[in-house]
Amino acid sequence: MSLSKPQSTSMLATSAAAPSLLNQVGMAGGAAVITVSFIHPIDVIKTRIQISPEYSKLGMGGTAGKIVSSDGVAALWNGVNAAWLREASYTSLRLGLYEPCKVAFGCTTPETTTFIKKFAAGSAAGAFGSLAG
Repeated sequence: MSLSKPQSTSMLATSAAAPSLLNQVGMAGGAAVITVSFIHPIDVIKTRIQISPEYSKLGMGGTAGKIVSSDGVAALWNGVNAAWLREASYTSLRLGLYEPCKVAFGCTTPETTTFIKKFAAGSAAGAFGSLAG
């Protein structure tokens, strides 16, 4: 009977193959859609405060309470479909294409990665996202 611990195999991010372009864009879009689902009610409240003097006097909590009491909780997600569409198109490409753009601009090792190259990669990814979004 052996007293040594069994060898465990760990999956490090460096040992697995890099995700495909489609996976990167899909993961970025999924994360963006999930995020906007949680943030959207705050945007609804903020917008009501900005456009209505009645709501601006109430503040965030009062505005949230008034929206929920008059229109129901679901009203906090009014217009979320448009936000999902924007995130699924624009943000998924902007975030998902950043890493491939970095590689295309020569950011493969810390020694070859400069601020200008990362700036150019981010600009290119943002430009591609803007074309789609």
